[in-house]
Amino acid sequence: MINRNRIVKIAGNRILISIVWVALLCACSDSGVVYHSFNHLPERGWDKREIQRFSPEIEDTLSLYDIDVSLRYTNDYAYSNLWLFIVYTDGEGKQRTDTLECRLADVYGKWYGSGWGPSYQQEIPFKKRVHFSVPGKYPILIQQGMREDVIQNIKDVGVKVTRIQNIK
Repeated sequence: MINRNRIVKIAGNRILISIVWVALLCACSDSGVVYHSFNHLPERGWDKREIQRFSPEIEDTLSLYDIDVSLRYTNDYAYSNLWLFIVYTDGEGKQRTDTLECRLADVYGKWYGSGWGPSYQQEIPFKKRVHFSVPGKYPILIQQGMREDVIQNIKDVGVKVTRIQNIK
């Protein structure tokens, strides 16, 4: 009787472990991501004169894409938001400039994003449903636009480009 209960318990544990592994594998897959890159910022802080450069390469001109800005920061960051000036090449090959406000915390000081301990990561939508008409590299330049010349505790800035659907 004891052996049968033990066998049932072991089988149940194996099934549970298998389910957890499948869930983790599904959660970790970045289907559709065609570019995701981070630039690590200096320990002394991010000077507004230091422009972060990214060069996603787009090959599929029959799809639409979402472009996100990725940030890694700590809970020692002094503000609840971060202003960014972004120069990018649009889907038609024209250079554009835009301003993006990244909300990092709510009015009560609760940090947005996912994190562990004092570190957080968040992806902020920048452009949705972009069509690139010609294959090639589409440079994206990011500059911090806060009032202070140098800001502390923004650790990494990145760009993520995700293919969302084919154009019909």
